[in-house]
Amino acid sequence: AVVGTKFTWPGGPADTRLTPEKEAHWKKWISLYNEKMLSKGEYLNLYDIAYDKPETHVVQKGDTLYYAFYADTWNGEIELRGLKNHDYQVYDYVNHRDLGTVSGPSAGISPRFKDNLLIECVPVKSE
Repeated sequence: AVVGTKFTWPGGPADTRLTPEKEAHWKKWISLYNEKMLSKGEYLNLYDIAYDKPETHVVQKGDTLYYAFYADTWNGEIELRGLKNHDYQVYDYVNHRDLGTVSGPSAGISPRFKDNLLIECVPVKSE
């Protein structure tokens, strides 16, 4: 997907006018898009949008897996599908929160979120 916005500046209809709040909002999300470039990754069809809750999407880019979870509110366990047989550091890259380490191939997390949770699972390198 390609990120896009619709706004007018200066003036225009009030609902499409670029305000400082909207500019900060879009700057945050477009910066994340440019930083992660998930559109260049591979979408992994690991969850059924009709049956698996919360709604989940996974993109693999290199050896890192990016998960996007969507729900009005969520408080419970989520299975992290697609992991290999090693440890992963789990990081909420939107809110800059370390969510700990999990071990694949069968791992889960128990997050609480509203609207969405976007995480990356980065393999932990053995020394």
